[in-house]
Amino acid sequence: MNRLGTSTNRWLTWFHRWAGVVLCLFFAMWFASGAVLHFVGFPALPMSERHAAGEPVEVSRLRLAPRDALARVPNARELRLVGIAGRPVYVARPAGGAWQSVAGDTGGLFPVSAGVAREVAGKFGRSAVAEVTGPFEYDQWVVHQNFDPYRPFFRVRLNDTDRTDLYVSSRTGEVVQRTRFAERAWNWAGAVVHWIYFTPLRKSWSAWNQTVWWLSLAAVLSSGVGTWLGLLRMMRNRAAGRPGLSPFRGWMRWHHIIGLFASVVVVAWILSGWLSMDHGRLFSHGEASATEVDRLRGMSLEAIADSAPLELLARLPPSTSIGFNGLAGRSFLTTYGPLAQAPRIFLADQPAPSTVPALPDALLQRAVENVWPGAVRLQRSGSLDELYRRAESVGDDAAAFTVGAGLRIYVDRFSGRLLAVMNSSRRDYAWIYYALHTLQFPGLIDHPEVRTIIVLLLLAVGFVFSVTGVVLSWVRLRREFA
Repeated sequence: MNRLGTSTNRWLTWFHRWAGVVLCLFFAMWFASGAVLHFVGFPALPMSERHAAGEPVEVSRLRLAPRDALARVPNARELRLVGIAGRPVYVARPAGGAWQSVAGDTGGLFPVSAGVAREVAGKFGRSAVAEVTGPFEYDQWVVHQNFDPYRPFFRVRLNDTDRTDLYVSSRTGEVVQRTRFAERAWNWAGAVVHWIYFTPLRKSWSAWNQTVWWLSLAAVLSSGVGTWLGLLRMMRNRAAGRPGLSPFRGWMRWHHIIGLFASVVVVAWILSGWLSMDHGRLFSHGEASATEVDRLRGMSLEAIADSAPLELLARLPPSTSIGFNGLAGRSFLTTYGPLAQAPRIFLADQPAPSTVPALPDALLQRAVENVWPGAVRLQRSGSLDELYRRAESVGDDAAAFTVGAGLRIYVDRFSGRLLAVMNSSRRDYAWIYYALHTLQFPGLIDHPEVRTIIVLLLLAVGFVFSVTGVVLSWVRLRREFA
């Protein structure tokens, strides 16, 4: 048995040595770029800002009713009305497909040219346009699969001090992404390298997913084996009666001693980083099924469109986007406008349609109970709920429901859309991945300054430890190829 253990440890040492040679630069890069990513996230254009800066919908120019627009896009699951270049435009999307646009004033397809993109971006950014490029499918800042339904894009450079780029979808004419020069520059040292987010790899979600998952798994195994070997060497050194924690000298001694203390940080972050690529492999994915979405809505999109004739649309307040929605068999319109103007709900299924600031609690409760009987509204957001919301990118104004002790449901209070369905597996994932990787633990969430100090200190420890591995790897390679 002792001989087997000795042989096993010899193989583990070989694996850790050569895995470290391959991965040491990745470890150092992940810790350094993590510090940048803590302060500068990947560029994004929040939906609230898209609504705030969008063009008003010229409802007076509408000649096509919502039901007629929907008929031009077979099997559509979503329908909106937006303002593009002074014209009202319906945008609809089939399940799993790309957005399609129908001109509300003529009933024909709405072509988005470079000229339209220039006009839209100029109005959105309230600035002169310096350059328009495209259309193209991918660049570094629109590689995520969430942009797929909007491809291809026009990239419009504004003539402003921030060197802003706006990305206009050639399918809908909407601005769906915004980047500024400072964000782009910092991201090359932050999110791009941290996530291995280079366009040639990332534009294939499958290739990127497999590459980063296997690379991260190798890093988890290497760090785990290194932790075991470090503890074993320390115990053997003490058992032999030698002073100190390490039997090694030089850089190897530094690597061993720092690793005895840094291994917890390294293993925790590498493990949670690997789990960020889980995507349903070990934990549930947290997304609502099509059946659950249909049962929550309780009616077809065609029926919702039927309840909104042109006469009703003409009575809506000035809006930059109008959503056609349903909940528990009741149809309603959601209007969005400037940032100072909160979304409004227009209940369309009444003899005298009325406007409310958000979906009524009773309607939300009934809709959720239609899908999950026994659901209870969570009235007060606690520290646990805050963690789950952040882990699922759910806003503070979403309605939360619990079903027993094992399920949490989050519903948008303006559109009625299911935002997240968290069973016990998904809640565990929020702890093991999100909280562990970002230190967004209950207690630290409310103290961002303290959390920032802790994060930076731990990242510094991990980086210094990784640098000792880089030095050792360089020495090993020089020795091998000498």
